[in-house]
Amino acid sequence: MKGSGQLPAAGRQAGPQSIGLLGGGVAGLALAALLGGLGHGVTVYERDRAGGKLRRVTVGGLSFGTGPSLFTFPGVWRAFLAQLGEVDPLDLRPLPGGLGIHYTPFGEVPLPVPPGHPLHSAWSRYVASAAPLAPWVETLLTTPPRLTDPLFRQASGGLFRATRGHLTAEGWVRAQRLPPALAHAIRTHALNAGLAPEDAPALYALIPALVAEKVYRPASGMGALLGTLLALATARGVQVREGAEVVRVDVERAALTLRGGKVCQHDLLVSALDPVRLAALRGHSVRSPVSCRTVSGVALYAALPAPAPLPATSVLPPTDFTTFRAAMRAGALPPDTLALVHADGPRLAVLLTAPATARNLGPPHSWVRAQVRRVEERLGVPGLLASARDVVALPPAYYAAGGYPGGAIYGAALPVWRGGPLHPQPYHPAPRLWQVGTGVHPGGGLPAILGGALIVKRLMQGRG
Repeated sequence: MKGSGQLPAAGRQAGPQSIGLLGGGVAGLALAALLGGLGHGVTVYERDRAGGKLRRVTVGGLSFGTGPSLFTFPGVWRAFLAQLGEVDPLDLRPLPGGLGIHYTPFGEVPLPVPPGHPLHSAWSRYVASAAPLAPWVETLLTTPPRLTDPLFRQASGGLFRATRGHLTAEGWVRAQRLPPALAHAIRTHALNAGLAPEDAPALYALIPALVAEKVYRPASGMGALLGTLLALATARGVQVREGAEVVRVDVERAALTLRGGKVCQHDLLVSALDPVRLAALRGHSVRSPVSCRTVSGVALYAALPAPAPLPATSVLPPTDFTTFRAAMRAGALPPDTLALVHADGPRLAVLLTAPATARNLGPPHSWVRAQVRRVEERLGVPGLLASARDVVALPPAYYAAGGYPGGAIYGAALPVWRGGPLHPQPYHPAPRLWQVGTGVHPGGGLPAILGGALIVKRLMQGRG
């Protein structure tokens, strides 16, 4: 038995326990590996294939990694590996161009802004404004939000000094009086929270300052992360059951009913599902109006006949964020949207932000065609997608099938005062139930997902 693996259950029980974990995405696999490393018997139940949003798809004979496209705050990944006693197998490499070129209505802005660029002085002033938070951001991502914890209080102090009392990303950006092109580029990164800058916490306006010069990708592509997590989990005795769809959850008995009627009993349950999906499996109903959802997306993966003449990352923000926000809240397709373009040799990924309405948007749809034309014209590559040997599209309906209603990528749109790392999260809503993942600890992509797994592991050990 491992005393360090104690988990608070219905009355604290010492020693290894049987844990049923719902959802084999990044959060579920990461936490499964951590709990398996403590000696617990962990079974992951995944309705489809493991990976969640992080998958590999083959397009025209080329392999693409879906889901997160960038690796930021690598210290969180290293902290996760340190908990497992592992060295980094991913071979993370700096992504050329950092966060890419932002094609704003006021001109092109590379982030980071290089010396000699007309905006470099303003960029340096902006980066300096985030300095109070820089030493603490990874602490916030990996530390339970408990005001009794001196380390968390110190990290929170750094955030408050950097945000200067502003609640929203929009409020913070306005107060800085930055040149319009740079301000527009920075506003774009509020969407790391899945929200327009008027609704995103001020923290997200600081993200480019904190990560622009430290953007990474595994040498063999983002899909390598899935294989690594699966290997780390199975090496610690975790059973990953793909195609095992849970249709009912009995929290009081820590029992799961699978499609077909089989009941699986455990000591504890952990949900890596969105809380709305979990509520439905528990027999509860939760309203989810479109106006209270984060954004969804349309991902287009294209195999080109030759490498695209494009930088590694190009970003086309909405022309007007107020119009964009109104469309998302109404569930309407905006006249122009955030488009992220990732080019890697003959591989091209075009990611379009869409409202979370579970639409089955694909390349033939008039709105998708219009957004692709906008991208191609702005980047100077007309007809690029039409030249592809093959294209695969993942629409909001795809993200809705295994996640939050409507395909909202970051789940519910929380009020600004509840966003980010400062508020207590519903990690432990019932004596025999824990929660992890973006629906519980939203925003921030991979760092928040992996950091959330570290937080939940610590709390489950009774060290919060």
